[in-house]
Amino acid sequence: MSSNGSSKSKTPIILAVVGGVVVLLLVAVVFSGGEQLGGSEFGEPVLEGSALPPMPSEVRMDTSATGLAAPSISGVDFADSPVVFENDGRAKGIVFLAHWCGNCQEEVPKVQAWLDAGGNVEGADLYSVTTAVNSSRPNYPPSTWLEREGWTVPVIRDDQAGSAHKAFGGGGFPYWVFTNSDGTVALRAAGQLSIEELVSILESLE
Repeated sequence: MSSNGSSKSKTPIILAVVGGVVVLLLVAVVFSGGEQLGGSEFGEPVLEGSALPPMPSEVRMDTSATGLAAPSISGVDFADSPVVFENDGRAKGIVFLAHWCGNCQEEVPKVQAWLDAGGNVEGADLYSVTTAVNSSRPNYPPSTWLEREGWTVPVIRDDQAGSAHKAFGGGGFPYWVFTNSDGTVALRAAGQLSIEELVSILESLE
């Protein structure tokens, strides 16, 4: 009798323990699934202003948005530090990068080498946005990639929908948008730029 009673009293405890393990496993699966989708590689950028028209797919350099006010982006980098791209009276170049894009993987170290060698254009600032994050594609995650490359350009994490990229016209990667000091678009470019092209464009900004 005593042994049966002891066995019965242990049953609810065993069920509770098993139930707790199942709950923990479900939580682990949910969170690991979030990481597979990107997890902290995504941000929640706040966009203000009108979106730019889509970048025409058949051109490399585009002036169809020239003269339009560029949207502003308030977001965070991979350390959760705030980064803001806005009209502050300075000319700018902002590049949208996808970690799986071969051209981006060539563009980043090239631009960083130029910066490390003291490259800059007075009066113009560079920004970057990581977008189109996909854990099933190569070179994931973008945070590790850019850290490995020593990327010093301020980074804003785009959201899962690519809202920032779309707001600037959603051109092919790497996708550059250059703005004048009054916040208007000067030029958009899809694909790699040589350092000579990048410097020339930055120097032409008003």
